[in-house]
Amino acid sequence: MSEDLTGAIAPYATALHDVFLHSHCSSCFSKLPPQSPGTLSCTTCCSVRYCSSECLSSDSLVHSSSGECCFFMDHLKRASPNYVTEGTSDLRAALRLLYVLEMHDLVSSDSINQYSRIGGLSASGIEEALEEDEEIAEGILEGSLLMSSSRKSRAPSYVSLLDGVKVEMITLWAVITNSVEVQLSEGLSMGIAVYGPSFSWFNHSCFPNASYRFVLAPKNEDCTSHQSKSCVVPASKGVAADVWHAWQYEEADFTNGNALCKYGPRVVVRCTKPINKGDEVCITYIDLLQTKEARHSDLWLKYKFICSCNRCISVPEPYVDLILNCDARDLNKPEDAVAAPTVEDLDDDLQQAITEYSSGDDAKACCDMIESMLSENLMRDLQKGELSGRKHILHPLHRVCFTAYMALASAYRFRALSYKTGSLYGEKSDDLFRMAKAAAAYSLVLAGAMNHLFLSECSFMMPLSHFLIGAGQSLFFLVKSMKGETRQYLSEAKFTFPLCPESSAKLDSVKYNEFRLTCEGFGKRMLSLSFHCWSFLVQGLPCLEKIKNPIDFSWLGTAIFPSLLSEEGYANLSAHNPTPFTKEQKECILSLAICCVTYCKYLTSICYGPQHYLADHAKDILEGSYGGVESRAGAASLCIRVA
Repeated sequence: MSEDLTGAIAPYATALHDVFLHSHCSSCFSKLPPQSPGTLSCTTCCSVRYCSSECLSSDSLVHSSSGECCFFMDHLKRASPNYVTEGTSDLRAALRLLYVLEMHDLVSSDSINQYSRIGGLSASGIEEALEEDEEIAEGILEGSLLMSSSRKSRAPSYVSLLDGVKVEMITLWAVITNSVEVQLSEGLSMGIAVYGPSFSWFNHSCFPNASYRFVLAPKNEDCTSHQSKSCVVPASKGVAADVWHAWQYEEADFTNGNALCKYGPRVVVRCTKPINKGDEVCITYIDLLQTKEARHSDLWLKYKFICSCNRCISVPEPYVDLILNCDARDLNKPEDAVAAPTVEDLDDDLQQAITEYSSGDDAKACCDMIESMLSENLMRDLQKGELSGRKHILHPLHRVCFTAYMALASAYRFRALSYKTGSLYGEKSDDLFRMAKAAAAYSLVLAGAMNHLFLSECSFMMPLSHFLIGAGQSLFFLVKSMKGETRQYLSEAKFTFPLCPESSAKLDSVKYNEFRLTCEGFGKRMLSLSFHCWSFLVQGLPCLEKIKNPIDFSWLGTAIFPSLLSEEGYANLSAHNPTPFTKEQKECILSLAICCVTYCKYLTSICYGPQHYLADHAKDILEGSYGGVESRAGAASLCIRVA
């Protein structure tokens, strides 16, 4: 595990999203310093900016010769309002991609006429898209016409070697289906990138064994794409000759250090599971926390294929799908007796609340609506007659609950942060404290529930990393919002684990059994800490008061994945009652926050590598909280001191 399978792969084409065109470099995607005199831009269209003369010189030819500059000057105003509102990054990336492929003789008329591939990139499914989805068809047609007119404007003598706008349509569709959102820091995606066969040929799986991360191209080195030998090779057979030509061209280009896109963001593929020689390496294209039907719908809508990975064809269905979809009344039934009930009405109510919150910033209404839905449908102690008469009884690990926890954690965090800093000890400090406590509680149960799924299937490592850091941040904020001088109560928090997490910072691979023991160690520590503060966190939150523990869910029934608890621990869980808030609970909440963030840092180093922005963010949180957090790792323990 945790080995990079590829070097840093350079893109064929990139495009910043419209909102970042004036704040980031269009060549390397670096953030531009505000009002810097060194910032350069295209003198013709003034729509793209660069951080240095190197980036300007490396990108200006593609920008002007592809037709992108003409598009900004003359053709953007002709686009429909909907097209402009949704952004033009797909269209601009397609212009750049087509120019680069033409300049390197990677466009085959045979492939274009067969609607199959362009430059080795799959373009299959375009005919189905044009026939099945009127909105997509209109967007592709309008975009290809804008591309064609922009390409003609760049050179009046331009003559297409292919019929009509077919080449533009195929290229735009190839961008839609092959591009990936580039995320170099937390928050919104900055833009899109299209990579050649070295990346685009990785197939999808709903139980992936690899992930990918983005890195900025170094300015002080020759920008070779592959800085280390790739451990992966294409396994396809019987494909067209021009497809292999694209692969061979890219491989030769890597060797010579002549990347098609010199400073664009690189992508690195990394294994997240043990992989044997000859095994297929797969990444995921979609959100994995969905039903099989929803996953297939997403994949068909964008990529026009039906997934047949191990998760999708498994009979009976895998544990994670059973637990994400089954009714609480089925938790003690045999697997073959469990049927997933339809919960479209709950999904609709949930999406309505989230939509209203997103569009109107009415976080309180969102919380009220979702908590009302959960209170009505979440499992609780009911008589047998009441159980049989209910349409839905959700358990805390149901996918609807996952979505609800995410929305509630976000909404309560928004409500807490909406109070001014001066309210920390002012008249509204009690309101701020309640909001912070609710955000922490929902964030913790979200992280705990995802950790439960992860322990049964490590494909969920990526979302777990994000949920853990969210829980840690919310718990830290809660401690800060507590009345009184916090620092005087904070003591040294020691976490003992079977393996030092820092060992993953090296490029050496991690053995799965060691990784598993380390994750179970983190889980047991979170469980132990939760015993002392969960009842306090959930006071006043009826939806969460029904949840006995946010880390271990063995109390739900015999169908639940094996528990982290010992028999003694389970007895303590059953007997645990709410207690008044104490100084020890404050220290416990802080320890739990540190544990969550440290766990996130460890998983991120496995999944993405130690240089990923999430690992950097976790490090900043640990080092910056409460005047500094000093971490010391030994061979068998991790000690974190809070100043």
